[in-house]
Amino acid sequence: MFLTKKAFWKIVIMALCYFTIGSFCIATGVMLTILDADANFSFVLGAFCYVFCPIMIVWGRYAEGKGKLINLGNKFVRNELKPYEFIKEYLQLKNSTDLVVNKPSIEILQLLAIAYDSLDDRESCLSVVEEMVSIASDKKKTFAKLIKCSFLFSYNRINEAEAIFTEARTSNQNFMCQALADAIFRSDRAMAMEDYKTVEAHSLKTLSQTFPKLDNLSKLILHYRLGEVYEKLQNYEKAISYYKYCIDNGGETAIKASAKSALQRIQ
Repeated sequence: MFLTKKAFWKIVIMALCYFTIGSFCIATGVMLTILDADANFSFVLGAFCYVFCPIMIVWGRYAEGKGKLINLGNKFVRNELKPYEFIKEYLQLKNSTDLVVNKPSIEILQLLAIAYDSLDDRESCLSVVEEMVSIASDKKKTFAKLIKCSFLFSYNRINEAEAIFTEARTSNQNFMCQALADAIFRSDRAMAMEDYKTVEAHSLKTLSQTFPKLDNLSKLILHYRLGEVYEKLQNYEKAISYYKYCIDNGGETAIKASAKSALQRIQ
């Protein structure tokens, strides 16, 4: 979570406004009571404003810090396919002296890891993932480990990934972790284990789904994976069509360059 001093004072001013309104309502209630008028509404409204002050501070920290950076990450990494832009923004914030809050967030670190991965910077990606696992609460630890093993499988570090994957699948999982584990089993793990038919079926099914709508990065990854699958299965005509999609829609990712190399290799 990142929060600049400007955003911090914005939150403080808004909280003070609610405090002032609450004080005015309480004072009005006292005056109405002295005049033997009904003051219940004024007291209730004043109490509500007082209670809302700390809630406003907590909510404001999220809205101005973590939420803003997540939206920025989704924009640059997942939709505009400009991963370096998000990395640059993140590092500028991380090294800024203007911050009043600088606390790592799993959601933001996940976006950062994806950004490094889409640039094929594997060392930086795994370093960020390690940080994710280390800061994760007990409730989110399994999720962070599954994200880690997903990258490890895609980097063909099978033994290390398999150990983490087995541990994660045998632990208590919520619905999100179960869904993620199943997706990894049919995609990253299946690809590493050379189970190309499983990868093909899962990728085609995911590409055809209408809800939830896929972002541009997900589409790109799925097309590149299908290109790899069909290349392995020696169905070069299909492989070429998927690689061409990656070249035309690869943005500023390393996937675009990898697709160009693959196309030169099989044509």
